[in-house]
Amino acid sequence: MINLKSHRPWLVIFYLIVMFSNSMFTFIDIPIKNIWKYDKIIHFSEYFILGVLLFYALYEKPMINKDLYTIILIMSLIPIVDESIQYFTPNRVPSFYDAVADYLGFYTGCYIFKLIYRAKHG
Repeated sequence: MINLKSHRPWLVIFYLIVMFSNSMFTFIDIPIKNIWKYDKIIHFSEYFILGVLLFYALYEKPMINKDLYTIILIMSLIPIVDESIQYFTPNRVPSFYDAVADYLGFYTGCYIFKLIYRAKHG
């Protein structure tokens, strides 16, 4: 199904580790003021990249739709896990709207990669 000898799935795994590590830090002392007003854009962008990387890994070889849907369903649990980690991290607050931005970014990234892939490869 997924070729673990390729670099593509390892990019997704590395990116997920970075994302989850990011959820465990408090970021209280960020020197950039007013960064939190862009919070939803940051969430959207982070998950957009995840969606693109996921489809980059999946489209390395042809897949059947059942496998594709199973992987997307499993990956759809990532925002829930991410927000749950924030619940247990001091000075972090999980947010329903952050999760919505995560899902929108993830599915938008997947969809745009799929459109570009089909346009290039038919």
